[in-house]
Amino acid sequence: MTEIDKKIKKEEEQPPKHELSGLLDTSYPLLQQFRETCPGSYKHAQALSSMLESVSVEIGLDVTFMKVVAFYHDIGKTLNPKYFTENQLKDENPHDKLDPWVSYQIISRHVSDSVNILVNNQDFPRRLIEIISQHHGNSVVKYFFDKSGSKDVDEYRYKGSRPMSVESAVLMIADHVEATSRSLFQSGKLDQIDVIEETINSLIDEGQLDEVLMRLGDLKKIKHALAKELEGSYQKRVDYSKATEETETKDEKVKK
Repeated sequence: MTEIDKKIKKEEEQPPKHELSGLLDTSYPLLQQFRETCPGSYKHAQALSSMLESVSVEIGLDVTFMKVVAFYHDIGKTLNPKYFTENQLKDENPHDKLDPWVSYQIISRHVSDSVNILVNNQDFPRRLIEIISQHHGNSVVKYFFDKSGSKDVDEYRYKGSRPMSVESAVLMIADHVEATSRSLFQSGKLDQIDVIEETINSLIDEGQLDEVLMRLGDLKKIKHALAKELEGSYQKRVDYSKATEETETKDEKVKK
């Protein structure tokens, strides 16, 4: 049992004070703080919420529950917002001055920080917190492991448990797909189908989904729902400025 699991287990299961839908209200204090402190992470959570809604409809999960999971899975980043790339300004990366192992500690602890914040708020049921605690499993923080030159990969693993439910697995898959898609879209190299297939295959190869029982038909539905979401979010946009320039050029040729 990991330290995160022990922290959750210490708490008695308490019924939430409010309906889960209330936690999606942008005026809810914790969500409002997240939006103001971590604007990039909040946008990621919005995109993830849409993905999880689509997947939940496809395979019969509780839509509201999964949307709450999406919005609060990274709430721990409010403690160190500028150490996460989505919240950094251009040429602003505090990790450039840190030892890779220290950077790994800061990045990986956002999971336990999220758990601590939610455990101390009685509006969040324990099952939801457990799912959030597993969204990185015991995967490797690869960027800083590679940067360190270390030979011991276990020194750079997240401290959580691997997903133990379909909900946890869906969160992990969609979280990886959204983050990877955003990065590749910015570089102009996004292929939606490849991102989804490579993400799921990589998680399977790493053993992150070994504890989850899932029907192949549901996995197919998950892939389909994610593909539709990516297609809608990252569809090819018309460059109107370029189109205007081309039209003006053609008009000039006609006049001549």
